[in-house]
Amino acid sequence: MNRKNRNIIVAVIIIIVLVFVIVYSNFKNALVRQLRGPTEGTGGVITFDGKLAVVSNSNYIYTWQWSDLSIWPLVAKLQAQTAMPLTGDKIVYVPSNNGELILTDLKADKKLASLSFPYEAEGKKIRTSSNGRLGLISVLFKEGAKKGWFKLGLFDSELKSLSFVFQKDTDAEDFLLYDFTITNDGNLLAGAGEKGQAWIFVIDVNNGNVLWEKTFNEYGRFTSVRFSPDGRTLFVSEKIRHIIALDSATGKTIRVFEMPLYSARGYQKQNISSIAISPNGRVLAADSEPAGTVWFWDIKTGREIASFHVGDLTISSITFSPDSKYLATGCMVSPEIKIWKVPQLKP
Repeated sequence: MNRKNRNIIVAVIIIIVLVFVIVYSNFKNALVRQLRGPTEGTGGVITFDGKLAVVSNSNYIYTWQWSDLSIWPLVAKLQAQTAMPLTGDKIVYVPSNNGELILTDLKADKKLASLSFPYEAEGKKIRTSSNGRLGLISVLFKEGAKKGWFKLGLFDSELKSLSFVFQKDTDAEDFLLYDFTITNDGNLLAGAGEKGQAWIFVIDVNNGNVLWEKTFNEYGRFTSVRFSPDGRTLFVSEKIRHIIALDSATGKTIRVFEMPLYSARGYQKQNISSIAISPNGRVLAADSEPAGTVWFWDIKTGREIASFHVGDLTISSITFSPDSKYLATGCMVSPEIKIWKVPQLKP
């Protein structure tokens, strides 16, 4: 090997090392703190009332204060089928034996309120508004005159009543609803799923009418849906790499945020596991698996701000801190909860 070739090889090695150092340095600088969450893994991470709640895969809820994450969390060891935190230091859940919706405190020490489901109905999944003041629960009727009916029930943080604001007969109509959400003021409800192709709708909660409903034949299904904090924009993600921003009132497409397409190993396929909107309404974040990478976009311009690797194990959920400066990620199969610095928007 002549001297010229050796110099070229040395130069290439130096460039590779420098790139690795830069990437590793950016990773270390972005990671702020690591918390130990539920041993069995995380099903969801949620921000509410200045707190960080982690819902385990067995529906235990761990609650930290965002203002001081060094303080050991409160833990509610629920025997629940589904559970979510609410404003006012409360948790709402469906017990393992089903039949009712229960309100308790952050330690699950006492039963604050409860509501029984209609005859032969089962509670399936709970979702809350981003401010934690309102909740929705999906209910499926298994037997009786209403057998096959699927409904969404609305409740407040006091659990005073359960009013059904959406319903469909699963025997009469072929559809799958993967996710649903409600605006902070409780005026609009959105659902996302598939009806032969990707399906999204918005309902005016005040009168129960469908405000608009759309299908997209370029996508197979929609899997996650979120309102902006002010409720004016709806974000919905399809399964693989696109997130669509729509006008909440009209359904008009505002823009499409796109991740790069990549090849996954073996049987794994690229998918969007979670999306989140910053509380200040300026940044959209989305995690892509199996790459374990979070992308960030400027919502106003649609410009990609940054992306970085957040873990080698499957990320199940992401959420912003109340001040929009940090992002928490939860792992599906391990107890690690990581806190990341959110890339800043450039002027």
